[in-house]
Amino acid sequence: MESCRDLPYYTVSDSPPEVENASSTKGKRGANFSVEEDQLLVSAWLNTSVDPVSSNEQTQATFRQKVWEYFTQYNKSCNTRTITSLLSRWGLISERTNKFAGCMTKVNALHKSGITEQDQIINAKALFLEIHKKPFLLEHCWLMLKDQPKFANLNGRLRASVPPTPESTSIGEGGEGDCGSGLGDGCNLERPIGKKAEKTNRKNKATGKDVGEYLTKKMKFIDEVTRLEEEKMLIEREKLTIEKERSEEKLKIEKEKVMIEKKKFEMQYMLEEERIMMKDTSGLTGTQKAFYEQLQEEIMAKRRSHN
Repeated sequence: MESCRDLPYYTVSDSPPEVENASSTKGKRGANFSVEEDQLLVSAWLNTSVDPVSSNEQTQATFRQKVWEYFTQYNKSCNTRTITSLLSRWGLISERTNKFAGCMTKVNALHKSGITEQDQIINAKALFLEIHKKPFLLEHCWLMLKDQPKFANLNGRLRASVPPTPESTSIGEGGEGDCGSGLGDGCNLERPIGKKAEKTNRKNKATGKDVGEYLTKKMKFIDEVTRLEEEKMLIEREKLTIEKERSEEKLKIEKEKVMIEKKKFEMQYMLEEERIMMKDTSGLTGTQKAFYEQLQEEIMAKRRSHN
């Protein structure tokens, strides 16, 4: 599927052709949204929100209809999505990415040297899980939204709907429009901050140090656990080495015992052969004499074959 980042930007005059009005379609609960559908929905929302020609004139219903038309025009999946399903999904994306942006703000406020952007994202995900008790699974949406004005504002004024929509914000000159995102969020970024927001800002600054100390302690804990695991593995390797040496030594001793027993047997066999060869047969009966003479002949034959 083509990347939603590369989808064309449309003005009103360039908008995708008219399609069936989704509000008249009664749809059942569909399949879960895929990553590609999420990216397409964000692209549709952004393209419709920042339309410089009609962003202030379009009504809430018109705005939602255009988002649905854009999504339907470029949707390559087999899933049919209604306006209601897109609004529901956008509400979830907006809420989760906004909360994650808040976590990124707190992580970035630590100003740790030598930490990469990927490390910041990992730390923000850990903080998100710690605060909200669930993992953040919409990184693909956040990467598309993070440079929007409301996400780029790191002074503690992140709001619930992202990015700004024509209903609440005028793009460019800051005029008042009557169209909306469907989430009921007033999001003019230039609005003076209120007392409640100011208290929140002060609280965030006050807790920034606590967050930093928490992350520092957590990293130290992880380092300590890693060190202990490495020591444990080293001890296990040493134990295996000792066991191997003991096994080899035991095997060596067993082999030596076998060699000794073999030599003892060979010595006894040689003594027996010598006794037979030295046997005085002059006083034996004819049968006994023939018996020993046959044994002596076999002994000599065996020795000749070995030579």
